[in-house]
Amino acid sequence: MKGNKHDFFWPSFADLMTSLFFIMLVLYIITFAQLKRKNKVLENQIKIIKTVEANLQPLKNDKKLFTYEEEYSRFKLAFDVKFQDDKFSISSTNDLVDPIATRAKIKNAGNKLKIVIEHLKTAKERNKELDNVSYIVVIAGYASKDNNPKRLMHNYELSYLRALHLWQYWKDMGIDFESSNYKGLVDLQISGNGWGGVGRLENEKDNQRFLIQIFPKIGDIK
Repeated sequence: MKGNKHDFFWPSFADLMTSLFFIMLVLYIITFAQLKRKNKVLENQIKIIKTVEANLQPLKNDKKLFTYEEEYSRFKLAFDVKFQDDKFSISSTNDLVDPIATRAKIKNAGNKLKIVIEHLKTAKERNKELDNVSYIVVIAGYASKDNNPKRLMHNYELSYLRALHLWQYWKDMGIDFESSNYKGLVDLQISGNGWGGVGRLENEKDNQRFLIQIFPKIGDIK
């Protein structure tokens, strides 16, 4: 009787160990496949980010119209846009300091930005990997601080109006980033940073400026 029990134990034990081995093997294969898929997605994401950065490089290389602030990953107009006190219009002759020269530079900057957006559009059309990539384009206005707390909200409104009129001026010049040509590519946002925002300049008068930010939005990668 004892011999029969002994003979029964080892085959059962071997079957159990074999079953456990196959379970661990299946789990290993599933885990390996999932990790491989995740690594592939990560590689594709990195590849897309590098492609996007390469497409934005012409704007980074432009030192005449744009300055790229590496620390904040944003662009600013490389020339002064000075407004008369409490003014915001770009089209009005009375609102800008040196209006003719300033408007010419603003138009050139808009055209340069449009060329870059067109390049992003062409790259997306030619590269299937960019199908789920779009861009948030932010036009942000800033105001100089005058240390009068009662004007805090007013200057936020003022900086927004300046950004809004920059957008309108570009649009009047045929530089329309909300055109149907850019549907699915550009999400345009207009903001006023007032006295806030990072990277403010020490000389408050120099904070009468415009910042342009371009953020890639990467959707699901298959």
